[in-house]
Amino acid sequence: MIRSTDNDLYMETQLAEHYIRTNVEWNHLPAEVKQKFGWNTEKDYDKAILTFSIKHQLRYKGNLVRKVHKDSRKYYDDLLRYSREHLMLFPYHLSEIYVKGLRVTPFSFYIDMISDLILQEKSYDTLPNFTAADCLRLLGIGRNQYIELINQSRTILQTTRKKMFLSLTSSKTPASIRHLLPSQPVDSLHIQPWWIINLGCVTDDDVKQCTNEEKLIIDYLIDEKSSKLAGELNYDAIRALYRKGLVYLDVPVSDNDYIQVPPLGSGFVMNRIVGDYFEVLLYKLFVSTDEHTNVGELSRILTLDIDLVKQTMSMFLRLGFARKKNLDYDYGVIHTTWKHFSTGANLQLPPPPKEIIITSPTMDKSLLEWKTDLEMDTSLNDDDNISIGTTDEQKILLSPTNSVNSLDNTSTSIVSGTLKQKRIGFLFDSSLTAFLMMGNLSPNLKTHAVTMFEVGKLADEILVSFLQELEKISPLSQSSIQSSDDDNQSQGEADRYFLHARVLYQTILFLRLNNDLFDDDIGSLGVDLIRYESLSSLDSNIRQRLIERNYHILISMAPVTAETIYSPFNSIDYLGPCLQEMNSVWMKLFIYHLIKSGPPSLLLSKGSRLNTLPDCLKIFDKFLVTTWNHEPTYISNVNILLSINEALLHSAVLLQGFSYGNNNFKDDNQQIRHIPFPFESIEQHPVLEQLNSAIDIQSTCGYVSMLTLSSTNSQEVVLDVRFGIPLFDEQISETIRNSIVKNKLCRKEKVQQRLKSLETLSTSLTAFIELFQPSDSSPCNMPSHHSSHGIRSTCLPKRSVLFDGETFKTIGLPSS
Repeated sequence: MIRSTDNDLYMETQLAEHYIRTNVEWNHLPAEVKQKFGWNTEKDYDKAILTFSIKHQLRYKGNLVRKVHKDSRKYYDDLLRYSREHLMLFPYHLSEIYVKGLRVTPFSFYIDMISDLILQEKSYDTLPNFTAADCLRLLGIGRNQYIELINQSRTILQTTRKKMFLSLTSSKTPASIRHLLPSQPVDSLHIQPWWIINLGCVTDDDVKQCTNEEKLIIDYLIDEKSSKLAGELNYDAIRALYRKGLVYLDVPVSDNDYIQVPPLGSGFVMNRIVGDYFEVLLYKLFVSTDEHTNVGELSRILTLDIDLVKQTMSMFLRLGFARKKNLDYDYGVIHTTWKHFSTGANLQLPPPPKEIIITSPTMDKSLLEWKTDLEMDTSLNDDDNISIGTTDEQKILLSPTNSVNSLDNTSTSIVSGTLKQKRIGFLFDSSLTAFLMMGNLSPNLKTHAVTMFEVGKLADEILVSFLQELEKISPLSQSSIQSSDDDNQSQGEADRYFLHARVLYQTILFLRLNNDLFDDDIGSLGVDLIRYESLSSLDSNIRQRLIERNYHILISMAPVTAETIYSPFNSIDYLGPCLQEMNSVWMKLFIYHLIKSGPPSLLLSKGSRLNTLPDCLKIFDKFLVTTWNHEPTYISNVNILLSINEALLHSAVLLQGFSYGNNNFKDDNQQIRHIPFPFESIEQHPVLEQLNSAIDIQSTCGYVSMLTLSSTNSQEVVLDVRFGIPLFDEQISETIRNSIVKNKLCRKEKVQQRLKSLETLSTSLTAFIELFQPSDSSPCNMPSHHSSHGIRSTCLPKRSVLFDGETFKTIGLPSS
């Protein structure tokens, strides 16, 4: 996915792609565009066209590449080689070229890919997520099977090398491992009755190996020169033909289809992300897909080509990671061999509610257009448009093999457009998904956690099953995973996982369908759980349109980790940290600046060297040390300078005094007290009164962390301020949730006040950070609450800053 901190570079890349995708020829390119991208000659542009076309698996016909590469066969060979070497998904949108024209099937494509990886002894994690999932679906090779194949391959190669060594005159190459791999796609391959069967490359020898049922289907597809719905043909015969590589499957998607993403099943593989064009698109659509928004509308919201969106949705459906909401699996009477579908057998996904009206299952226009590129009509180099004979696409054809009734009784109505009710977007970061996955809290909870991380969203429609899993969690089940030695640290971590899961459950129940949150004209709203990082992978303008269309308010978990990179959410009500910098060490120092109070702190720039502690820090026995964009750790004063200077080699560091004197605290957490806001009362605490006067924390929610520096001196100082609903403490979270209702924070009367306060806070925080940057350094360009800058990392300190507990000053330190 796109993780670039330079949005301008990303936009430039998009612009370059636009000219190639829209077939702008050299003579029509603006002079400034040629100069900007270094296209000094037409040959430079031709090279860029070819590289882009292969990387993006573009069709030869209808694109600029046909102007710069005259050999279509070689182009498609190069495209496939590049895709295999870069571990990309098989280009299913070019199936009629590869399967029908060049006799390359997805199965053979992945077999070659896996063979290469095994011979190179590459780790299974080398495979990108979606490619690994497709290999598992077709080849039945997952992590365990791959490891076994690696071991078997090593044995074969070692034996072969030994024989070659004993026979010095031998010229034999190492033995092939092909016999270790499957010869056909797995027998349990998933096919849906509304998928479309197309004839591949079939020879006379192939036909001799077919049964009578299979031959009938082959003859029918040849005679009719048309595709066929799988559900109209003999189930066992089409599966056999597919496994033999004689037919290929299209998964049709139309503009009016509504796509639903349920929790990811066992078919999804969590390996790695590589960032090729299609993977980027898959993840964008994952987090953007909304079962109340059809494919055409989604394409317009995301400003993406409709065919690319259909191609992506088709892949989701093929892999079993999505389903059509507007498709009814109860077809009535179709071919008798598909009767098992009436009970949902062999389906990766359960059927959607039967009251949903379906769209016509016939091919849509874009699928027909895919067929016109390469029909192997005697020449791969023919530049003329190829037409294919088709019957009336709206007519349901009879099966040649004992089909009973056709699909004429299937409703072809499109789901009527209804006004979609906006929801609450509850934002979380990757730390929460890590807790849910690592905690091993319930058997099925990991599936939802994987979905939250990979898809980036759990929609309200599937929250019921998620809540059921969270509800099953108990301290007893959690403690059962502890090691036999009952290690205290492991126990503490397990307790932390359990607590986050339980408070998350309580928070969702509170927010979802709560009549007390909003004004009467809004009522109660559903909740979508959204991962910060996934949402931020979208272009800022697209992200904003998506948010404004789908959500009435965004509410954040707390705390959001410092390493979570995101951009502000513009012109929408938001309970949470409006700037990424509000989760950083800058926010701490900003608060100390406002209230002239806090623990003595030293912010050190990367590359500097600390030879001695400042006087205000010398009294401390323990320190809180925060390396840039990471969570703080506790370090004693033993060898503190050595630890700090080692960290400064690769990161900026915040060093804070934490405790001094003979403390009687049992653990570090006892020194920190969290006070939720909006405040019921400030408990006559002068520092909190100052904080409440300095920034508006009564129109939003969160908590203030107070630190007691010594047990012999009960005076507290403000350590940190966090915004949102915390998930680490039941009582604090409940207090904040109740205060949201009591103080009417989600009501209209508070919205404008909060937006104005967030704008002021953003501006003031930005100004404070720039105050401690050299005048000749580049600006941070941190956006205000209403700007639309792209994703960026928090501005690094360019000089070291000391806060002695009351005042700030910059200090000069030697370089390491």
